[in-house]
Amino acid sequence: MLKVFKNQKVWLVVAGAAGGAVLKAVLKAKKTRELAVSGLAKGMKLGSDAKKVFQDMKDEAEDICYDASVEAGIAEEKAEEKAE
Repeated sequence: MLKVFKNQKVWLVVAGAAGGAVLKAVLKAKKTRELAVSGLAKGMKLGSDAKKVFQDMKDEAEDICYDASVEAGIAEEKAEEKAE
């Protein structure tokens, strides 16, 4: 019987079973769920904020391009071409 406890493979099986039980308990804990939901919410907010910043940059670039084309007289030519 004592030889069984000296076998490394037996201890690996025991450790795996104990680790699985601990992991299952951690995953089902209320605090784990709260942390997961909080992390997901922060990630979604970050993504939303990034989209807003990108849209603002895009709008600003379009305004700059339009102002430059008006200054160069290109916008008037395009407007005349569309009118025809």
